[in-house]
Amino acid sequence: MLNLVRTVAFGSVLVASMGVPPAEAVARHAEAAASVTGDAWVRYPGDPEYPYRRFVVDAHGGPWKIVDNRFVMGDAHGTVRFDHYAPDTPGGPSVDHWGTITVDYLMTGGPIAVVSGVRSDDVPANQRRATLTFYMSPQGHRFDRMGFSWGVVDARCQQMGTGPAPFSPASAGPSGRFLKGYTVRDAPLPIPSGEVSPPADPPGCTY
Repeated sequence: MLNLVRTVAFGSVLVASMGVPPAEAVARHAEAAASVTGDAWVRYPGDPEYPYRRFVVDAHGGPWKIVDNRFVMGDAHGTVRFDHYAPDTPGGPSVDHWGTITVDYLMTGGPIAVVSGVRSDDVPANQRRATLTFYMSPQGHRFDRMGFSWGVVDARCQQMGTGPAPFSPASAGPSGRFLKGYTVRDAPLPIPSGEVSPPADPPGCTY
């Protein structure tokens, strides 16, 4: 994703000398921020024995902001709460295991969104960056899908904007009841005109 950002945003855009000032572009971006909201059980295909995962998402913002005429990656806020419904010990009763992600990145494209943030649960430092993908189905919320960066993919050293395909379909969950699904509000990618420097190299994969 970062390579795509550099190609689109830091190529022809940077040679423009006329257009919307960066500060005004940021203001317009705030008025038309993208968002992902909702609550759904999904069935994770990588864990057929205990497949139920629940994701409660409330994310708003965009992929970047302009600070002192420089792109800074991450201009989103909100939270994602997630639950793995599984036993504490093999063969025991399934119980809820909740965790929280503090959101700092959001990018949308039509009915698809990528949300990224930092996990607050007890995981290794190089796995604290989490990225999730959401698909709002035109067939209705029962057909929504999502993916998370600690399933199917290598969870180490994730970066903003990178994420898996939305591999988990919405499910009735352990109670047999569908929840409300996910609503993706699309917004144009905020591309300012004028001289704006590319972002600094990303930090190492500890947070």
